[in-house]
Amino acid sequence: MTAYPAVHDMPAARTETTLTPDQVKQATQDLMSERDRTEAQAQATVQPVSASNAPATTGSIPQKKSTASAQPAAQQSASGVSAYARQ
Repeated sequence: MTAYPAVHDMPAARTETTLTPDQVKQATQDLMSERDRTEAQAQATVQPVSASNAPATTGSIPQKKSTASAQPAAQQSASGVSAYARQ
């Protein structure tokens, strides 16, 4: 068996019929109403985060202060990339 079908090998004709426009409209409405119901249910179960139970940090490691930011602008431009690479 080869990885690709022969050029003239066509699949069998479909045995199922396509949906009528009314069936498509009904299915679309059913999906939209189910989506709306699911979204409403999800919003009802979500609890708002208050200041009392909010985390103090995002869980990331605090960054060291850059020594380049404490230098005057004239000295920063002279140090350029090498000061950035040392961080």
